Amino acid sequence: MLNGNDKERLEKAAQSADLFVQDLQDLAKAEDVLLANIAEELLKHAAVLEQRLCRIEHVTNTE
Repeated sequence: MLNGNDKERLEKAAQSADLFVQDLQDLAKAEDVLLANIAEELLKHAAVLEQRLCRIEHVTNTE
């Protein structure tokens, strides 16, 4: 069971990861091919991180 501060930290991290994923999705549409490719690679990792944080958030909210 998470305390209130930890829940807030987790929620903030999940929200930040979501925004980061959105920003990388936009960056992946860049006209510069190299920049777009780098953004796509980063997006893969960021999406995994976001999913993990959301799962943790879901599990801790159902306890």
